[in-house]
Amino acid sequence: MISLNPETFAEGGGLIDDVKVTFDECNFEMFDYGGKIVPGVPTLKISMTAEDGEEVTQNYSIGSPKDWAPSEDGKGVVAIGKATELRLSSNCGIFLQNLVDVGFPADKLGEDISILNGLVAHVIQIPAPKRAGLKKKEGDFEKTILVVDEIIKLPWEKKSGKTKGTKTKAKTKAKTKAAPETEGTEGDGDLNTKAIELLTTLLAECDGTIAKKDLPAKIFTALKSDPDRNAVIKVAFDDDFLSSGPWTYNAEEGTLTL
Repeated sequence: MISLNPETFAEGGGLIDDVKVTFDECNFEMFDYGGKIVPGVPTLKISMTAEDGEEVTQNYSIGSPKDWAPSEDGKGVVAIGKATELRLSSNCGIFLQNLVDVGFPADKLGEDISILNGLVAHVIQIPAPKRAGLKKKEGDFEKTILVVDEIIKLPWEKKSGKTKGTKTKAKTKAKTKAAPETEGTEGDGDLNTKAIELLTTLLAECDGTIAKKDLPAKIFTALKSDPDRNAVIKVAFDDDFLSSGPWTYNAEEGTLTL
């Protein structure tokens, strides 16, 4: 069985957005993208329920069916070709890496993806990476990828709502990732300043108006390799922050205007 911990991955290559969801069932399956890829490609399938009761299924492609196949019970991935490591550039890799970035314990991602069953989280759409030369039959048709940007309750926690433990792990992970590139971890004030400067720049590039729902994707693109990326997205998506910036924020319409 192949490890699902993104730290072991190789570097390489009906939408919902900005909602709270509960992961009901997670497993691996062959998926044909509505008949676009026959007989199908291996994917991570996540069935979730949004806070308004909407049931959503999301499939994250893993790679070529020549290399990977779901395990018999669907809880893991089996190598059937020459590849021995899942790739961070796959949609599944991007999803799992973002999950770890916001505080999900990497050591819990072993070989059984059902560990995610019961996770309560906030999810957003981010731009899918451009994959030059990708053959359509190999998948990855999505223009955006649904990822977790905040963990509200870990599957094994009994209490609902945001927990102190989850916040602590997310902050610790952020410090670890930032260490190689910065002299120290930025405080909340520095993140606010960084978010204000970025949003001001983005507003100028967008003729002075941006919809709040478009902020995560724009920030993700602008700060793609920045270790503070997810933290800035979280700051910039807060209504209190948006109401106090050097722009006009219309909460009812969900727009920022210079």
